[in-house]
Amino acid sequence: MILRKGRESDLKNVLKIEIMAYENPYWSQNMIFDVLANKTDKSLWIYEVDNDVVGFIIDMRIKYEISLLNIAIHKRLQGMGHGLKMLKKYIKTLPGKCSIYLEVNKNNIKALNMYAKLNFERVSIRKSYYTDGGDAINMQLVI
Repeated sequence: MILRKGRESDLKNVLKIEIMAYENPYWSQNMIFDVLANKTDKSLWIYEVDNDVVGFIIDMRIKYEISLLNIAIHKRLQGMGHGLKMLKKYIKTLPGKCSIYLEVNKNNIKALNMYAKLNFERVSIRKSYYTDGGDAINMQLVI
């Protein structure tokens, strides 16, 4: 298992995972390409198992504040602990004394349980955050 910086050659795999992982994917091919081509203030991290791309993280860092904008695992590998392993590996790469923020759908119980295992705390609720009108829970981890 490795976590590495994304490359433009990862576009196809990342897009495939994005489309499979979400009912209503937010990240388009152009948006992902811009991140991989370093045209934005965001970064994409690739999670590989046995040389296969199985997941990714898109983040945005401003000094010691990190926003996790997207976290996805290939649909056929969900529920097997890969999300937790990927995030643990990601957190170990971060500088000390930083805060990580994310939003998660209030109905995504599996993700909420995973974040709880990593000691993320619920901070607030964003009403009607998602395009379907669903609420998001804001979470934070201070390391």
